[in-house]
Parts: sequence; structure tokens; C-alpha cells
Amino acid sequence: MKGVMTVFRSMRTNEFAMAFRACYRRYCTTEGYTTTQKVVHPYNQIHPWKSENEFAKDLLKNVIYNEDGIIAINKPYGISMLNSMPKTNRRLQLTHKIVGAVNYSVQDTLPYLAKELDVPILIPCLGAEKYMSGVYVFGINDKVCRQIEIARNRTAGKYKRYWAVTIRVPNEIKGKYHLAMILKKSTLGDKKPVILTQWSNNEAKRNDVKILNIDYKLLSNSTHNLSSLIEIEASARKWNAVRLFASTMLYSPILGDNVHGSRAQEIMGTWLRVDPFSDSCWDMPKMNRQLLDLLDVTPSKQEIIPTHVHLKNVRLIIGKEKKDLIIDAPLMDPFDWTCKQLKFNIPDEARNAVADDEKVLAHV
Repeated sequence: MKGVMTVFRSMRTNEFAMAFRACYRRYCTTEGYTTTQKVVHPYNQIHPWKSENEFAKDLLKNVIYNEDGIIAINKPYGISMLNSMPKTNRRLQLTHKIVGAVNYSVQDTLPYLAKELDVPILIPCLGAEKYMSGVYVFGINDKVCRQIEIARNRTAGKYKRYWAVTIRVPNEIKGKYHLAMILKKSTLGDKKPVILTQWSNNEAKRNDVKILNIDYKLLSNSTHNLSSLIEIEASARKWNAVRLFASTMLYSPILGDNVHGSRAQEIMGTWLRVDPFSDSCWDMPKMNRQLLDLLDVTPSKQEIIPTHVHLKNVRLIIGKEKKDLIIDAPLMDPFDWTCKQLKFNIPDEARNAVADDEKVLAHV
């Protein structure tokens, strides 16, 4: 009987030990369990920096050119070059919603960048606007800045090449356009830019119109042909010329463009320009639900989509020899993430550098 009781107690002890180990694993260890981290949508982490110092170090990593006094960075989306002005266009801010937006500017980081790059100063010359990513060029002194200005003017104004993602496939694969822009005034006094296909010589001489020369081509269509990646080389950037052209001339608004995106709308199955002063022009563009699904965005969250314009490269004709310098900015998130989601066919050399047919002189 004593032996039986000993065996029984031993069995109870083993059972207790097994139960204790199971309980310990469940509550005190991760053995046998996988933890799932919440995935943050790329459109919700466009500005990931926790401090201005972290932001400055990130800009330093994004220096894409540094030769002969010309320095260029790949500027992130939603970052202005200069400090915010006291009088800010509130309506413009509302049309560009950035989740967790920071109020940093590149200007505030210039002393740090100049020190790290061992140059006396960085003077902003030309490049991407606030609500686009891409190339921004600096000179290290006034002499270099004048050289950059001359080099830019030698390109007949077409020194910037943009990539943009549209919310539909354009009707044309490629084309060259000679256009003009004016500010049209409403009866209430509001002003909005419009593109003209006809104007008089006198209007041009009086500078009543701003000439806009554009070379355009389609680079790739997305999966299911819901969207397109296009390239635009424009002679003017005033009044968001690239966005305005895509919307009102190609009838293919740029993804995330809540300024000019509703200037062309689908009406009874046909895409048409609408009155720029109509109330519907202030609405967010109506997007295909399939396209939103590919981007993992619900219609109620459409406002978080950033404007998908990237200044891919800047062309300068440098020096007495008039040699070409093309400074190329690799795609960066969220633009690059979107391109991958939509499965655009982009060769790696085109995604990350200048295409082979655009031979670049690394040293001029």
C-alpha cells in the first residue's frame, strides 16, 4: 500500500509540474506563441522623425550629388525649403493632410548639413516644391548659384522632369504641348489658373499669359489598368502647372491632388473639364474603389493619400563647354511604395538612377 501511495504522489507531482510549465509558458514566456505587430500604413508615416536632429541626419543620408560646389538632396514629401510664413494659406493646408505632420524645414538644417559636408554655406537654388518629393539643388556660394541659374536657363526652361501617378489611364501615350496659363477671375473675385490652347501674340508680349511647354509620356500602367505612371517635362511650375496639365489636358488627375484633381470629372461615362469655380471642384477627386483597395485605403480615409509627384531629375547645362549634368533622385516612400502596390513595370535602373538613354556626366 505504501508503494502505491508513493507512485500516486509521484504522478500528482509530475502532473503539477507539467501544469506549472504550461502556465509559465502561457503567461511568462513567448514560447510557442507569435506576437503580431500592428502594421502602420505608409501614408500614415510620411514624417517618421521624432526630432529635428533626426530629421537633419536623415537629410544628410539623402545627399544625392556633391561636386564642384553643387550639392543636391532628395527632399522628402511635405517638407518646405523655408521656414513657415506667418500668413499661411489655410485652405491649401487642408487640401494636403499629412498624418503626424512635422513643422520642420530644410532651411533649419542647412548649418548642420554645411558643417557635415565641409562647405561654408548652402544656398537654395532650385528644386522640388513642398508637396512633392525629389531633387533640390544648392550652391556653396553666390558664384556657383549664378552658374546654376545660367545652366538652368540654357535648357529653355525644361530642366525639371517629374514622375507622377494618376488615378486613371490617360487617353494619350505621349505628346508635346505648347500651351499658356492665365489666372481666371470669377464674378466673386476668386482667381484660379486655367490652361489655354490659343492666345494672341500681344497677350504673350504683355505677359498676360504664362507660356507652358510640356513633353509628356506614359511610362507604365498599373495592374488592371486602373492607374498610370507618367513622366512630365515642364517649362513652368507656377500655379501647380504639372497637376493642372494632368487634370485638365490629360483628363487624368494625379493621385492625391486635392487642389486641381477635381477639375476633370467623369460625367455620364465621359471625362470632361468642369467650371473651375464650381463647388464640385473643391471636392476630393472620385476614385475607383478597386484602386483604393490596392492602396489599402478606404473611401473615408482618402484624404491621407499624398500628392504623387516626384521631381525625378534636374538637367543643367554647365560651364563654357555646355556639358550636361543630370541629377537624379531615386524614388522614396510613399511614392515608391505606391508604385510597388500598383505593380508598375519600372526597371531598377530607372527607379533608382537615370535611364540608360540619358547618359550622365558624373564629373563636369
